[in-house]
This record gives sequence, structure tokens and C-alpha cells, in this order.
Amino acid sequence: MFEQERVITRLQQRVLAEKSVAVCFLAGSYGRRRDDAYSDLDVALLFADEAARETAWASRREFVRSVTPYVPARSFDAVHVRPYLHITLYSNGAKVDYRYETLALPPNPWDRDIRILKDHDGWAVQYQAACAQTSQPVPRMTAAELEQLDERFWVMFWDVYRQVLRGDRDKPFTIYLELLHFTLPPLLAVLPPEEPARQGLLAAYFNRDTKATAVHLRELLAAYLAARTAVVRRLHLLFTPDTRFENEIQKLMQNKR
Repeated sequence: MFEQERVITRLQQRVLAEKSVAVCFLAGSYGRRRDDAYSDLDVALLFADEAARETAWASRREFVRSVTPYVPARSFDAVHVRPYLHITLYSNGAKVDYRYETLALPPNPWDRDIRILKDHDGWAVQYQAACAQTSQPVPRMTAAELEQLDERFWVMFWDVYRQVLRGDRDKPFTIYLELLHFTLPPLLAVLPPEEPARQGLLAAYFNRDTKATAVHLRELLAAYLAARTAVVRRLHLLFTPDTRFENEIQKLMQNKR
């Protein structure tokens, strides 16, 4: 749909002509051959050593634009996600994450399936085989981290809920966004897709109708408590909720219907 294959063709032509790029491969959905019309491209560019990578990194914007020189593009550093990551949005709809690596890249489970666009003395083939021997890390959360998340959840949740009951739609919206941002990503990161409690967290809802939003907030609380219980169970955390307080809060919310 967004001409990703055309970008891949141009990218391969470009890296084959670029001597400083020792190896290039696609990871992610294209590496696993599970891409679709909406998939982004996870591109790894590997260089001989740190000096070669630094030189290439200095010209990263010129390089990504040279892949499709007639297609306008914007690109952004994403070092907050990982070092030497540059993201490009091409105006044909393709999104490409360029990882700048060296041949000292250690094997990792996320690169166990790759699509090789350029290799160097079989390095990429051997690297893929080594990645296939690595295992996925187990997501972790400590009891202290869960306690911090729980305390902040209750404060923000109650701020939103009482204002929505008042009929205020505008003021609690920002707090609601902060609540989702602080709470959901850590829980979703440690709960696998097959965990039933995970699904309830994926129903964010905020409406002009404050009564409908209040109903959703009661559902969100139930989903949060189920997800928290699942995290404690799965990670064997020493976390004891204040059940008396929580039961009374839920009774109060039921009475406000």
C-alpha cells in the first residue's frame, strides 16, 4: 500500500553501491516474512568499526534521502529509544527505522529472522544463526516499581473520576492521558498477549458524554486490578494491595451509578 517494496529495492541498490556499509538486513516483520501493506521497515546498517559508524552517522540524513531521491522525506533521531537509531518518514507512506550498528553487534533474539540485503564474507548468515540460539528475555517489574505505579494510578484515577462525575469533560482529560501513559505501557510490557487480563487494558475511552466516560472508568479500574493481579501472579511479586480501601472505593463507585 505504501510502496515499501520499492523502498527496499532502492535501499538494496544503495547499500550495494556504498562501500562503507559492510552488511545490511531487514529485521522485524519483514525479517520474519510476516509483513503486510502497513508494516514499517526495520533496517540494520552495519559498519566495520566505530569510526566507520561515526562517519556514516554524521551523514545519516543525506543517506536516507538518497535511498529515494525523488520522494520527499523527513527524518528524526530516536536515540531515546536506542543509540544510533534514525527514523525516516517517506512521503510515499513508508516508515523506515535505520539502525546504525557495527560488525561487533552481539546476537540477540530480535534478529533471529532477518532478510539479508547485503552480506560480507557470510557475516550476516552466521549472525542470524547465532541469534537463533538466543532466548527472549523475561519481562521484569519489581515489587517497588509496581507499588509506585499503583500509588500514582489511584491518585490520578480518582482525580479523573470525581471530575467526570461533576460533569467536567475538559479538565480531567489531560490527567486521563497521563494516567494511561504512566500505567498502561509498564503493565502491557510484562503481560504476554495470551494473558486474558491484558485485553481489558486496551479499551481506552474518553467521550463528550461524561456519564459514558464514568462507566468506562469503572471498567478501567476493574481491568487495572485484574492486570495488577496477573502481574503479581506471573512475576511472583511480594505486593499486598490495600483490599479494604479498594473494596470501599468500588462500593462507592457502584453507588454513584
